Amino acid sequence: MKNLHVKNLVSTGLILFLSGIYSLGYSQKKSNDPLPNGSVKLEYNYPAGKTFKYVTDSKIVQDMDVNGQSMLVNIAVYLGCEVKSAGKQAENLNLEIKIDSMAQSIESPQGSTGGTINDVKTKVFNMIISPSGKIVDLTGASKIVYTVEGSGESNLEQGFLNFFPALPKTTVKTGDTWVSDDTIQTKTEHMSLLMPMHSEYKFEGIEKIAGIDCAKISATVSGTRKMTAQSQGMEIHTSGPFTGTQTIFFAINEGYFVKESVVSKMTGNIEIPDQNMSFPVVMTITSTNEIIK
Repeated sequence: MKNLHVKNLVSTGLILFLSGIYSLGYSQKKSNDPLPNGSVKLEYNYPAGKTFKYVTDSKIVQDMDVNGQSMLVNIAVYLGCEVKSAGKQAENLNLEIKIDSMAQSIESPQGSTGGTINDVKTKVFNMIISPSGKIVDLTGASKIVYTVEGSGESNLEQGFLNFFPALPKTTVKTGDTWVSDDTIQTKTEHMSLLMPMHSEYKFEGIEKIAGIDCAKISATVSGTRKMTAQSQGMEIHTSGPFTGTQTIFFAINEGYFVKESVVSKMTGNIEIPDQNMSFPVVMTITSTNEIIK
């Protein structure tokens, strides 16, 4: 009976921090010096009067060993939204975001929870980003609250903290590399996340995607993920090192990202202090965020 209670507890707690873990996006803090002629400058500059539709599709597989019993949990996160320019604020971009659809679900040995989140459909908010993709203002998203089956309230801020992939702040040419050391830190009523990471980027060159000239950027990422979630009045701590890869396709002339793909794997532990329990976990995350017609 104790194992069953623990499995139910963990399954319920997982959904609380989904939107904080499916992305490895990050803001860049340092890069190489300006490069000579023949290089390109990558900047966000969504053209006025045009709407861009994005779909984010993430799959999370969590494999745990609870007191010698295997527990496999499959998590799905889906987000569809529209992005369009609302002008500029100084050198930064003011973007209007409209939610088309959103869903989160968990499949575990105890059954399925979650589903479509109708609370956010057609909701609109504005966010401000720098030309390199760094978040300047996301308060509008934090005001849009929704309820996920089995876990209570959350808000849209978590889903958009890393929506726009980071770009180099200097010009780059094919073969150039740069490094970023950064920390993602966020906290809600039911979840907190601390994720220091080291990222190594490379500009792979220019490729055509659906007829658009795109800069291809690859990255390898390593770091440590520390999460705390509240579930059924108890705390669940998940921590461990992770490694991952990221690929970005960015429309050079138009100034928007076309596609981002992220794969990461964490090998660590889950602790439930109130139950005096600790057990190993392997978490694999696969996510894509891309434009659709």
